[in-house]
Amino acid sequence: MRIVRIVTRLNIGGPSIHVTLLSTQLDPTRFDTCLVVGKPGEKEGDMSAQVAARGVRMIRLRHLVRSIHPWLDGVAWLRLIGILWKERPDILHTHMAKAGALGRLAGILYNRLGPGRIPQERMILIHTFHGHVLEGYFSPRWSNRLATVERWLARRTDCLIAVSPRIRDELLKKGIGRKESWRVIPLGLDLSKLVRLSLPNGAEPLRCGLVGRLVPIKNPRLFLQALSQLNREGFSPELHGFIVGEGPLRKALEVEVRSERLEGHLHFTGWQEDQERCYRDLDIVCLTSLNEGTPASLIEAMAAGRAVVATDVGGVRDLLDPEGSNPTPIPEGGFCITPVGILFHSGDAQGLAAALRHLARNRSVRQTLGEAARRHVRERFNHERLLREISSLYEEWVGSRR
Repeated sequence: MRIVRIVTRLNIGGPSIHVTLLSTQLDPTRFDTCLVVGKPGEKEGDMSAQVAARGVRMIRLRHLVRSIHPWLDGVAWLRLIGILWKERPDILHTHMAKAGALGRLAGILYNRLGPGRIPQERMILIHTFHGHVLEGYFSPRWSNRLATVERWLARRTDCLIAVSPRIRDELLKKGIGRKESWRVIPLGLDLSKLVRLSLPNGAEPLRCGLVGRLVPIKNPRLFLQALSQLNREGFSPELHGFIVGEGPLRKALEVEVRSERLEGHLHFTGWQEDQERCYRDLDIVCLTSLNEGTPASLIEAMAAGRAVVATDVGGVRDLLDPEGSNPTPIPEGGFCITPVGILFHSGDAQGLAAALRHLARNRSVRQTLGEAARRHVRERFNHERLLREISSLYEEWVGSRR
């Protein structure tokens, strides 16, 4: 079965880990994958070397970039058409918004005017929403325009995949796709090393980390604000902060750290290639995003047995409260504890500070949440399950075409 997979860029993050797994670990006796990757932005990191090292056929498309650029987008679309005509895949699977739009437009043309116009040669179009860019990224006017484009594309896509039920429901409310065209297939990660890490020993100072790209949608400044509040309360000897990642906001954050006199209590580590060491050196992991699909950093932290604190956005609640066991509204300036983590309102620095204060004072809560989180993600977010579900989906669709 021939697969062409297109991703906007392989920057460091959950979608890229997902794409890398699918490109390198699907059964090679059943699937032949060609991966088309765009150009990552500066300071985003680039995971394409990991794919190339596994011998996967990879086409680098430098005209495929994240931002909207009519000239580059037009060239990238023409290149994608040429790739599809040459590869003649059974399935086109796209990931991320830009690759999803240009890739599916090329696929629609392929099926209408190219080899896919023959029923037996028709290419199956699949797109995965790892989140969406319709909230928190653009102005309301641009978000409405993009939603219109996504509705049009969804009507012409065979299968839409969401990484969580909440992401699917949010997009359905915006009129994107029909309920029967959606599948929910959660992320799957190789957690085998992380689940073997020892649990934190509780030694002070506790190490609290934010792991991810330093970009506006991740709202890393909120982490700094919460630590600043705790510092004013005298928590400095008990709790130290670490920002693990890179991005365009780093310099501004470093300036604010100095202005808030947090130099000795908040540390920047940059990207950490050693995943085990990254989480071994942390007791608590935070997520402050304005919008999310299913954050890989939280899944990794949970597999490592670390207590996690996160904003209640996108698919985060599906991860931390999958059974809806804690429907109690989150109070402003406060938080709610689920069976495997803690949730607080997006943008609420007081809520994050309150959650960290509670965890810092209660070692038993940290340990209970960490142990429960490890059990939860080991069962539901392992990469073997992801590979099985995607393989079955591909075979189902190609079988229906035949």
